[in-house]
Amino acid sequence: MNMNMQKRIWVFWTGDNEIPQIRKKNIESMKNKSGAEITLVTSDNLSEYIAVEKIHPAYNFLNFAHKADYLRCYFMHHFGGGYCDIKEIHSSWDASFRNVSINRNIFGVGYQEVNRHGVANVYQSCVQLKYLENVNCKSAYIKWRWMQLRHRSLIGNSAFIFKPQTKFTDLWWKQLNFRLDLILPYLEKYPASQPKERYGQIFNGVKSQYPVPWSWILGDIIHPLSLKFNHRLIRDLPAPSFLNYQ
Repeated sequence: MNMNMQKRIWVFWTGDNEIPQIRKKNIESMKNKSGAEITLVTSDNLSEYIAVEKIHPAYNFLNFAHKADYLRCYFMHHFGGGYCDIKEIHSSWDASFRNVSINRNIFGVGYQEVNRHGVANVYQSCVQLKYLENVNCKSAYIKWRWMQLRHRSLIGNSAFIFKPQTKFTDLWWKQLNFRLDLILPYLEKYPASQPKERYGQIFNGVKSQYPVPWSWILGDIIHPLSLKFNHRLIRDLPAPSFLNYQ
């Protein structure tokens, strides 16, 4: 295997609560079926992989789901290897690791986005971000509809393998940090208080002002890049199960 590739699947649990039994069972399924080393990164051991000063200052204000979005980008860009949500898998990733590692022209491998409804809604994100300057939701709507039409060219966000330091991960990483820089003042004012908090949800009678749109720092970046680098991606990774994982 190419020395730039790790036959390892990174898994993140960013919460401060114990991992539920169903999630633990899913991690075991990865260990038993993936054919790769599974490395679980939590808040307790994160510093073993990333120095605290290298983590974006917005990180501590994100909800747990968005923290995982940040980490999967950091790890894919800096370390490479695989990533998987804590969902059950049914097939080996051996062939996918091999295919991406031996092909110089390939940046990564994922599963084909399931349908147009799975496409990141960049338009919805734009509408939520209207308080920012120079937001053009008309172009965001056109972009979203175009990606829906091309959904078979996209890779899903729940599982993938990437070589580190590619043009794909470099643009992903730069765009992620640009967005976090942009929204940091609002995050400092309205940090997440719930694991999967979204703007407008009601908690204890108070409407959440959490400013980060749901797909804005993951799917809204990965899906356009999937189109840009359509010819540099493989889409044959076995998708994880999207049932009974919570």
